[in-house]
Amino acid sequence: MSNKSNGTDFEKEFAQKLSDHGFWVHRMQDNQNGQPFDVIAARDGETLVFDCKDCRSGSFYLRRIEENQKNAMKLWMECGNSEGIFVVRFPDGEAFLMGISDLEEAWSNGIRHIDRGHAKYYGAPLGAWLERIEQL
Repeated sequence: MSNKSNGTDFEKEFAQKLSDHGFWVHRMQDNQNGQPFDVIAARDGETLVFDCKDCRSGSFYLRRIEENQKNAMKLWMECGNSEGIFVVRFPDGEAFLMGISDLEEAWSNGIRHIDRGHAKYYGAPLGAWLERIEQL
């Protein structure tokens, strides 16, 4: 299976999990034009944007965040929305959610790739995040 198809499968799985938890979900599929988000989800008056990264190596290299993603996520927040979120899945299937500001903080602290330890520090496991959303 190619990296692209692994990533697409992960996007589909993630979108389905959000839908299962009451979100309206739309997958952005026009990768040729470099869209800044993979998934847009809305629930209870809040709209969130996500970029999914399937990391087969066990690390998410921060250099993989494209300039158009940084710019779009910044503008998204300037328009009054919540910050953009990266969803990083590790080889064992566990995924963590980290805001763009958390990843920028990691970069400013000299961290160039996010391993599981960094993901636990800077983010939240998907399961815990979904549980927290259910309580809101």
